[in-house]
Amino acid sequence: MENRNNYTNRILILADFSEGNQSAIDFAIKYLYNDTTKVFLVQTWQKPSYGASMVRDLAPILQDISKRELKALKADLLTKYDLQEQEVEMLSFEGELSRFFQSEWYQNHNWQVVLGLNETNSDLQYNPRFKEIVQNVNQPLYVLNNCKANQSIDNIYVRNSNSSLSLPILSSLQKVCAKQKCNVHVGLNINHITISEKAEIVKTYANACIGSNVRFEKLSESVQKPLNVDSLLTIYHSDKLPDKERDLLSYFDKWFVKSKGITVRNF
Repeated sequence: MENRNNYTNRILILADFSEGNQSAIDFAIKYLYNDTTKVFLVQTWQKPSYGASMVRDLAPILQDISKRELKALKADLLTKYDLQEQEVEMLSFEGELSRFFQSEWYQNHNWQVVLGLNETNSDLQYNPRFKEIVQNVNQPLYVLNNCKANQSIDNIYVRNSNSSLSLPILSSLQKVCAKQKCNVHVGLNINHITISEKAEIVKTYANACIGSNVRFEKLSESVQKPLNVDSLLTIYHSDKLPDKERDLLSYFDKWFVKSKGITVRNF
């Protein structure tokens, strides 16, 4: 069996959001991949919490759909990019993504997590599932919203929520900005860093984004920066958000089932 510990650069593609998978993969291979990389494609499935009589029927269907979608995604990845079979691993996980992020296997490794979406920024502001992902990843997280594979990334927002700097994030920024001129916004938590720390952070980001327009500002309290742009790459630097009351579990159960093409009566 392949020894996962041989790979020091682990990229995790969150493949629950099929509309953005291609842009997530394209970004990961172009800007995060190196000779020590292994790509993991993870997709979750879970038994819906509504209607216990339906659980026995839907669980095996959802599990099978997850495995087939991952196989198709891996095959497409290997076809389009020059990767070896052993460099890509599929993970079909039973449970919510938040539970996966809390697993010992996830927490024992360093990751670069990539997610592709096709949502409006205003929708993401109030999406509890998206907030839950940001809250629980606790690793460098790259969210490509309305970004297309093989197209330029014009707008980037980095949430640097503390005084530390992430070398993987700086490396990816340097690669992106070397290929194209970007508008880079860096949100800093100015209430929790010293003047000297701020100066060092500003200098480091400016050096990584040479040739691009770099702007520094107070860190937005919103989970997603409401920039007036069509597409946006948001980078979360081990961000932690305040816990919120969530009462939409049943809603997202229904959304998840419908997203798999399964019709449920009365929904």
